[in-house]
Amino acid sequence: MCGRYTLIMLADINRLFPWLSGPAPEAIHRRFNAAPSQHLPVVRDHDGKPELTMMRWGFIPSWTKDKPKLAPINAKAETVATSGMFRTAFQKRRCLVPANGFYEWKGAKPPKQPYFIHLKDKSMFTFAGLWERWRPPGSDEPVDTFTIITTEANALMKPIHNRMPVMLDADGQERWLESPDTNLLKSFPATKMEAWPVSTAVNKPTHDAPDCIEPIE
Repeated sequence: MCGRYTLIMLADINRLFPWLSGPAPEAIHRRFNAAPSQHLPVVRDHDGKPELTMMRWGFIPSWTKDKPKLAPINAKAETVATSGMFRTAFQKRRCLVPANGFYEWKGAKPPKQPYFIHLKDKSMFTFAGLWERWRPPGSDEPVDTFTIITTEANALMKPIHNRMPVMLDADGQERWLESPDTNLLKSFPATKMEAWPVSTAVNKPTHDAPDCIEPIE
């Protein structure tokens, strides 16, 4: 799964998407511990150009009538094209979630050890995601929500967890926005990534500070 991530180098958003419209990256807060239910920057297609917008992390299908009992933060790559919850978004509402890294917890029982996983060159990448627009009962204001797609773990991730988010490079990002290609939903090359253990301070969603990503012995 992918339940926390970081978005630190905001200037890199413009490098990934030169023609990006929407709020300026400078107006977005750096995140060392982005968590579910928070409103976070997401890139989607808008009239053939990438648009940056803020969405709530936790997918709510448009057909949900009452207060949702579930708001999945992840969708499995193996079933996303056929799942009743995600298949329409997979066909029509794909998105990219900018990130500099993510967290995963190792261990079968608490206390689990959190790890910070990222690219070796520290550069920004994007997760493959899906988004949906939901109208809460009695409200005229729609809520845009998103989920991050996960796949099987690569060699780096397997000792930590059996799943990992789908990470896309520049070529994959463009292709994902253009078409629902399941061939893109695979694990990222382990040789380009690294991971290290971090403090359990990251376990608390309200703790969003640089020490979240600092390695520990």
